[in-house]
Amino acid sequence: MVFVELLIFVAFVGLLLYKWSVYPFGYFSKRGVAHEKPIPLLGNIPWSVLMGQESYIKHSIDLHLRLKQHKVYGVYNLRDPLYYLADPELIRQVGIKSFDTFANHRKGITDGFDDSSVISKSLLSLRDRRWKQMRSTLTPTFTSLKIRQMFELIHYCNVEAVDYVQRQLDAGTSELELKNFFTRYTNDVIASAAFGIQVNSFKDPNNEFFSIGQRISEFTFWGGLKVLLYILMPRLMKALRVPVMDMNNVDYFKKLVFGAMKYRKEQSIVRPDMIHLLMEAQRQFKAEQEGSSDSRSGAQEDRAEFNDDDLLAQCLLFFSAGFDTVATCLSFTSYELMMNADVQEKLHEEILAVKQQLGEKPLDYDTLIGMKYLDCVVSESLRKWPPAFVLDRMCSADFQLKDEAGEVVANLREDDLVHINVAALHHDPDNFPEPEEFRPERFDEEHKHEIRQFTYLPFGVGQRSCIGNRLALMEVKSLIFQLVLRYHLQPTDRTPADMMSRLSGFQMLPRELFWCRLESRGAA
Repeated sequence: MVFVELLIFVAFVGLLLYKWSVYPFGYFSKRGVAHEKPIPLLGNIPWSVLMGQESYIKHSIDLHLRLKQHKVYGVYNLRDPLYYLADPELIRQVGIKSFDTFANHRKGITDGFDDSSVISKSLLSLRDRRWKQMRSTLTPTFTSLKIRQMFELIHYCNVEAVDYVQRQLDAGTSELELKNFFTRYTNDVIASAAFGIQVNSFKDPNNEFFSIGQRISEFTFWGGLKVLLYILMPRLMKALRVPVMDMNNVDYFKKLVFGAMKYRKEQSIVRPDMIHLLMEAQRQFKAEQEGSSDSRSGAQEDRAEFNDDDLLAQCLLFFSAGFDTVATCLSFTSYELMMNADVQEKLHEEILAVKQQLGEKPLDYDTLIGMKYLDCVVSESLRKWPPAFVLDRMCSADFQLKDEAGEVVANLREDDLVHINVAALHHDPDNFPEPEEFRPERFDEEHKHEIRQFTYLPFGVGQRSCIGNRLALMEVKSLIFQLVLRYHLQPTDRTPADMMSRLSGFQMLPRELFWCRLESRGAA
């Protein structure tokens, strides 16, 4: 009898869980939005993707190609209904024309616990008026002039990275795993250019800054589970106060940043790095607030603010955004150069010409930015392998999405989630013919006008695009310059011929990692 009662109880709980898992799945049918049949609990995410057996990026590209004729289509991300935009005109509406209605990212994971948490103060997490104030304050920090001042710091990291490669070759090791190599490089760049400390992750591979960075960016089972639970049950996770980021790591950076700020103020030290630029932005902000007659206007919860915690939040965002994405871009760019020898040699010719033009002078920022073929190579790498492969926006009010003919294609409601699948747009043959081919010439002066507007979005779209894209491009281009100048990049037996099929789960990382064989080109 007890066994029967237990069986009935289990069946009842199972039924409740099933009903809960499929409850949202009538959303798109009621609104007449094209979509594919979801799986209970998983939605339109295959189990093989969730388990890391197949690539989410490839799955999302294939889904886009099947549904793109509808201009707007629906995807169930687990239980969340998401609108996906396949039409450039609709992307323009959301990203540019009606930005005020779509100014915010989704709630939940990036919001932290409350308004007092450091994470909630980062530019990525801020919303509405607070975001506009912070973006306006930070924008002058990322101008070409300010980024140019950091070039010497980054160039020093380039030299250390290339010296490490040479030491490996001298020791008889010609094969290099690129993701680890580039991650150490980006770690040293961030340590120097953002936090004002000098570390060398090639000579001291277990330094504290790198180790903490690895813990923050590493995709662990528990970290993935927390993200999953925040998507499925955001209110419960916030009520339980489960942190998105290990607060011990936050405390480490807090001591680092505040210690540096205190020492620089006491010693009147000026160093052209991110802490200095943010301190200058903070001083400018406070001066403007004190001199503004409107400084006390607006609701209390939306008051203008840029205190030390706000400054720390931007440093943490810079770290988390730059630690992995730049290393990923460098890895895929190097992979494409390995697999396309003609492209690599053409790039080497441009680099040699620049080197001869410089003579005994070191590479400088303006020369680097002026290299047209290098820019084409990196642009094509970002097309084929965009590190930020999905953009999200939250609708703040009821809104009608209309196509170019003025026809309503979707009636959005407040808090609806709108996504732009950047990877799918970049791999759509209607936007980029033969998208699997690596062709830097797509972006040269003769052909770049052929690219449809709002189909190439490696750094996002509109006012909410990546504020640090100039710095990221400088990191990528400067190291590619040094590597191709000195070495042939060649595939190994472990280098996959079909990279897309080797990606797994939600990561931009092949199962075999990024193995490369380097061969010296001789005196550079």
